Amino acid sequence: MRSYAIAAVVTGLPPALEVYEDTSEVLGVAWALGALTVFAAMFSVTHGRKGAETGRVAALRDEGLAAGEYTLTDYKVFLPEGRPKSSPEREESPLLLRTTNLGLQHWHEDTLRWSHSWATVHLTVEDELLLIHQEGQLIGRFWVFVPFSTTDEILLAADRLKRHRPRR
Repeated sequence: MRSYAIAAVVTGLPPALEVYEDTSEVLGVAWALGALTVFAAMFSVTHGRKGAETGRVAALRDEGLAAGEYTLTDYKVFLPEGRPKSSPEREESPLLLRTTNLGLQHWHEDTLRWSHSWATVHLTVEDELLLIHQEGQLIGRFWVFVPFSTTDEILLAADRLKRHRPRR
């Protein structure tokens, strides 16, 4: 974001100071096209790199699936003390809970932290936090970013998947 501001000042400053007052319109058009080209190049490089990284991480996560396992939903999660205050922060989280037809996975970027079958985990909600237990032990405590729903969606899905295990 900082580089966009610097580029805006550099490309916009000469016309704003009327440095080219006595020059032809062709030079003004060329300057405007040059500025547009600089912004387009910066935008494509920045966002192209982010898109490539997102694709790489998604491919690594998909490789972590067992035979016959498929992803149902990915949820961005935050540690309780790292809960975001504003909307833009909610979009960025290195932590992810992935529900699959066979179980629940916890990812930190491209690293699988743990994976447990639905039969071994128990999920509850306490004060907007999702608590994940396995064999009576707390293994995860997260604030889940669910933009158009609530954490109850995860509880309902987990309950249904426990009752209706896929046939192998």
